[in-house]
Amino acid sequence: MDKVTLRIPAEPAYVQVIRLIAAGLASRLKLTLEDIDDLRIAVDELATYLVGRHGREGTLEVHFMLHDDRIEIQGRGHFPAGAKIRTDLTELSRVILDTVADSASLLAIDGLPGFALTKKRPSDTPSEVGLP
Repeated sequence: MDKVTLRIPAEPAYVQVIRLIAAGLASRLKLTLEDIDDLRIAVDELATYLVGRHGREGTLEVHFMLHDDRIEIQGRGHFPAGAKIRTDLTELSRVILDTVADSASLLAIDGLPGFALTKKRPSDTPSEVGLP
């Protein structure tokens, strides 16, 4: 398993960086362009819940775990005490995430607001993870 960690300011403008890294790593799994676009949509949806539309004080730490058959992405918000973070998905967000990801949720990770996301490679696609 390869792991990449990113820490960005909790600002909407930086969510694009998360999408780019997710897409680049997903391409190593030989995901289709449609699956990579789906992953970008999912990570954007979840990261935006944490940073908010207007941003917030603090940082967002994102861990990308690349396995032979899937990419797992976990985000954690490091915000000042008392920051108001939405902890439930809207019905529309749930429908979107159910469509574009194998699993996706908001959750608390080590007591911090966060998200978890998994996108699997179709079983008929060969893997190149771990090759030089």
